Parts: sequence; C-alpha cells; structure tokens
Amino acid sequence: MHTQLTKYIVLIAIIIQSASFKAQTKKIEPINAEKGKLIFSDDFERTQLGKDWKVRDRFKNGAYTLENGVLKGKQLKGINHGSVMRVKFDYSNIIAEFDVKFNGGERFNIVMDDSTNTTSYWGHIQRISFSKNGFKIKDDKTGAMDLKIQKQLKNNPKRAKELKPFLDSKISTTKFNFKENTWYHVIITKKGDILQCQVGDTIGQLKSEGIAHPILNKFGPTVNGDHFLFDNFKIWAIK
Repeated sequence: MHTQLTKYIVLIAIIIQSASFKAQTKKIEPINAEKGKLIFSDDFERTQLGKDWKVRDRFKNGAYTLENGVLKGKQLKGINHGSVMRVKFDYSNIIAEFDVKFNGGERFNIVMDDSTNTTSYWGHIQRISFSKNGFKIKDDKTGAMDLKIQKQLKNNPKRAKELKPFLDSKISTTKFNFKENTWYHVIITKKGDILQCQVGDTIGQLKSEGIAHPILNKFGPTVNGDHFLFDNFKIWAIK
C-alpha cells in the first residue's frame, strides 16, 4: 500500500512538472501586424532635444542629453524617481522600434500612457520594463496603477496577498540577457488587447483588457541608474 501511494505521488509530481514545462515552453505566435503610416521618428542627429520631447522640470538638469548622435538618459542624484521623458501625440495600434545600450544603468521603462485617463495613477496604461535579466510587459491600467486597487491596498495592506495572483496576471515576464555596452534592437507592437516586445528572436506578449485602451497620447522612456543610450526611435501606425 505504501509503495503504491509513493508511486502515485511520484506520478502526480511528474504530471505537474510536465504541465509546467509545457506552459513555460509554449511557443508565442507573433502578432500579425503590418506597418502603415510613420507617425514619429528621431535619430538624434543634432545637439539639442528640440520641441518634440517633453522632460518634466525636475529632470531637466542633465537627465537627458544628446551626445554623438544618440540620446543619453540617466537618473539624477538626489531624485528618488527614474528620469522621465515623453513625446506626445495621439495613437492607438502601433509598431515602435528603437536601439538601446546598457551603459551602467539599472533598468528602464518604455511607457505608453493616456494623460486624460482618470482611473489609473497619472494616466498610466501600459509599459515594458527592461533590466539586464529580461523584460516585463505590464497592464498598468487594470493592474498595479488602477486607483481602485491602490485604494484597497492603502486601506487594507493585508489585501496585498489576496490581490497578488490577480496583479501577477497583469504582468508577462520574459528572460533575456542584456549585455553591457552592446546595442540591441527592440520592436514593440501594440494591437488591440495585446502588447508584444521582441529583442532578437526573443518575444514576449501580454493579453489584457487594459491594453485595449482606445487612445494613448504619451510615449517614452523612464530610466533608473546611470546611464542608457538610445537611438533610432520610429513609430508606425498599424495598417
């Protein structure tokens, strides 16, 4: 009896491990999307940022500079927040591409917001967070930046454990080894309720209702640490 029970437990463990392995190795089908009109581009071949990029006042003292035809972004000392820079225009379904190099920085976000949205903190809708270990695709609108969720956590901190599975469902994590001082080409595709990020042959995706937010109006990086290099931003509407 004991032997049979042991065999049964082992079998269940094998099934669970197999199911887990299949879930982790499930192939992601890339979004079927075709580039349409080019709605924004910047190769930084100049000496000043210019009027398109908006930098909040507290980050204007050297957080973003142009050097040798690339954008250099860093977190300023004494400011407990990543340095924010955005370009503003209305958009919905897009393909965005850019080049990036880790040059001492810790992490950066590419943020896609709607400043008119009142249901999430500072109009945060969606983002992709990059670190040297990979990238995370996040639905901010119905996830961690949802003001109703933030209110619940503030009023009852014990709710954090209960809400964790739900909030985890609003994040997709993809492993990738970003090497220091190496240029990488990033492709971001937002179509309907799916947000996708591709670096080389590595693809990550998140399907979530917050990503289906109809109109966005802000796009750009937030950087932590010193520093990152960016180049060749291009954004197309999807046909």
